[in-house]
Parts: sequence; C-alpha cells; structure tokens
Amino acid sequence: MAALLPTERAAVVAQAEELMDRYHEAFLSGTRDDLEALVHLPVIYVTETDVQVRDRYPFDPVKLRTMTEFHHSETETRFVHVEATRVHVLIEGTRHRADGSVLESLQSFYILQDRGDGWKVAVFSGIRGAV
Repeated sequence: MAALLPTERAAVVAQAEELMDRYHEAFLSGTRDDLEALVHLPVIYVTETDVQVRDRYPFDPVKLRTMTEFHHSETETRFVHVEATRVHVLIEGTRHRADGSVLESLQSFYILQDRGDGWKVAVFSGIRGAV
C-alpha cells in the first residue's frame, strides 16, 4: 500500500482518535454492549497465555469497575503505524480510584481497522505493570 500524504494521515489519525475516545468513554462508564459496538466481531484478544478469538467482548467493564473501584484513567495514546484502513495504537497509562489512588499501570496495543463499516478495534492486548 502506498504511503499516505500528511493530510491523509492526519485524517485517518483523527478518525482513529475519535474511535479511541468513544472506546475510552465506554470503558469508563459504559457496558459490555457499548464496547462490543466498537469492535469487529470476532475480536482478537491476546492474553498472558493465549490468543482468543471472541464472538463477544472479552469482559464486562461494569464488573471491572465494581470489583476494583476503577474510576478513571490517565493515558497517553500514540498512533504509531498508520495506513488508510489500519492503525496500530500504543496506550500507556494508569487506572485510578475515585480518590486518585493508583490501581495499576497498563501498557496496551490495539489494531484498528476500517473494513468498510467504520473504524473499530480488531485486535487488542494489555500488559499490567508495576504500580
């Protein structure tokens, strides 16, 4: 595939940013169904021990927020490889409780694709770091 012109790259990154903003919001306050609407199904989820092809979003963010007291996150998102229909995303951040205390740090990798039905997450994996 030919390299994107700077204006084309900026347009693709803007679309990828918009998807990741909606994904982050759904993760913070939405449901599994809200997140599932933002992924291609089946979605590929790479865990610590295997690669899963899932017909549903792999976990329930409502349960995660309840069990861990997860309230908000601080993240840095980088769009590192960009094509017209595919973007590689690196996210580094921390998850916090409502009082601001740190729950965990996380480094994640996402592959976004536009398969003709809009930008969605195709693959993701996260690695928990030391707090």
